[in-house]
Amino acid sequence: FPTVGWPECGEIDIMEQTGADKNTVLATCHWFDTGNNIKADFGQTTSITNAASDFHVYTMEWTDQSITVYLDDVKYYELTNSSSLPFNDNFFLILNIAMGGTLGGSIDAGFTESTMEVDYVRVYQ
Repeated sequence: FPTVGWPECGEIDIMEQTGADKNTVLATCHWFDTGNNIKADFGQTTSITNAASDFHVYTMEWTDQSITVYLDDVKYYELTNSSSLPFNDNFFLILNIAMGGTLGGSIDAGFTESTMEVDYVRVYQ
């Protein structure tokens, strides 16, 4: 990352929510499109229930041909991977609750704290 920079290094948000919307989950890939000389993003969303009270399984299958994301074993995201994307080298994997900024929006003035609980992360090769 220190030698490549972001978004050139690539980022995959396996699970992303906004602080204001616990009923939607996003999967997004971010990279730099050298052909158009701009930051590129490809994201898709799906509905979720009980995100604040129940554990859910977020799964990403990553190969040199594709990146696929599932929520509770239901596929809702797929990106064709290729050598023109940074996802066959070192890149960031993120689980994220966005608060503030362009995605997270305004934060309620009465907000004090919250918790994101992760039971486990497993990586298989």
